[in-house]
Amino acid sequence: MSSSAKNNSFPKPVSVQADRMDEIDQLGSSFNWMIQQLEDSRKREYEEELLRHRLIANLSHDLRTPLTILRGHVTRLNHESLSLEGQNSLTEINHTITRVGDLMDDLLSYTLLTSGKHPYHPASTDIVRLVRASVAAWYPAFEEKEILLDVVLTGDETFYWDADPKWMARVLDNLFQNILRHAAEGKYANIVVDVEKERIIVADRGPGMDNSSYEHGAGIGLSTSNYMLKKMKLKADFTSNENGTRVAIGRA
Repeated sequence: MSSSAKNNSFPKPVSVQADRMDEIDQLGSSFNWMIQQLEDSRKREYEEELLRHRLIANLSHDLRTPLTILRGHVTRLNHESLSLEGQNSLTEINHTITRVGDLMDDLLSYTLLTSGKHPYHPASTDIVRLVRASVAAWYPAFEEKEILLDVVLTGDETFYWDADPKWMARVLDNLFQNILRHAAEGKYANIVVDVEKERIIVADRGPGMDNSSYEHGAGIGLSTSNYMLKKMKLKADFTSNENGTRVAIGRA
């Protein structure tokens, strides 16, 4: 493989005798023109990507102020005398504001991640210990929703992945958050660390999600998780139906 291919760069222009311009020089001139077009195209793509990331970051920041104002009005109206229908509407508005805020956070995180702003630091990671810490952090949220947590960790046994601990914690955060957002009505979450097969299993009894949607990265949080897992040479096997959703994370 050439050094230019290894470095993902274009070949250097060739020398052309402009005063001569025989067939060899004409071929060289065409070659140089092609290189220039490819370089210009790459520069445009980079500038467009940079602009897209900047716009998303600015949009996420700018939308926080109106959302905060809306939440303030909802809080004020909660102290007023309202009908049951009005109270239900305020509750739904408040939930929608929360969902929009979460989506903005997911979008900003994905943008920063794909632009290299969330550095990747792999290390030998104790998976049982990491899952135990994540479950402990999320336990109050599950308890608030009255979701039964069925956690299976295999005593003192464990296994290690060469992975970024912060990225792995973020993947688990996304999975747990999806249970609270989409499967809380099932009132059940099963979290298993299978040491023998070296995998993590997260399952619920919610209404299920569309399998093709997950595979194509629908949902910013799931797209972020997929990106991180691929970077860490891991994968998520997804199954879902009307009885619930199950995600098994293991080596790719």
